[in-house]
Amino acid sequence: MGRAAHGAFSRIVSLARLWRLKLRMIASFLCFLLLTGSFGIAQQQQHLSDACGFIVQGDPIQPTVAGPEDILPLVYVVKQPDSPVEIVSVDLQGMWLSVSNQQASEQDCANYRVRNRSDRAIQGFAIRLQVSGVGGGWDSTTNTSSLLAAGQTVDIKACGGDGRGGAPGKHVGLFIAVRSVDFADCYYQASLRIPRSLDVHPVW
Repeated sequence: MGRAAHGAFSRIVSLARLWRLKLRMIASFLCFLLLTGSFGIAQQQQHLSDACGFIVQGDPIQPTVAGPEDILPLVYVVKQPDSPVEIVSVDLQGMWLSVSNQQASEQDCANYRVRNRSDRAIQGFAIRLQVSGVGGGWDSTTNTSSLLAAGQTVDIKACGGDGRGGAPGKHVGLFIAVRSVDFADCYYQASLRIPRSLDVHPVW
């Protein structure tokens, strides 16, 4: 091989090595960004629960809902992945909801099954049931001061609340969520995930 050809070959090899080195550097940098972002999210989630010194156990479940056929399509159990109290099931048998002439009225009756998915005992909690339309809504809150041990499941019955309000377009939704949790030494309010695609405006 001549000197010119040998020199050209050496340059090609050097460029290939340089290119591989750049690819490795880019890959390392991307991995660093991914790890840093994941660590930041984990820190943020941990900070939320650290405010009351608890850790949620396992992934949230999809609650089951039972009730009158005309009400079930309107029910939305709000997603609250950071809540130490988890709604396992809702039974709305005995509840009625009427919508006519741009107005809605209801009388609620609900049986809730909830679970403490945290690693701490809970002194009390509140569950909120809200009927919402395009222009707002009304709600009833069920409070309990029963001790709920870590991992424990309990049934709560709440009947007798009622309300009425505007329902423009006869469009309403029924939202159920954990409103607050009492750890005795700390009062916790979980986040709420309510899709805008539901086309109603719950007021929390």
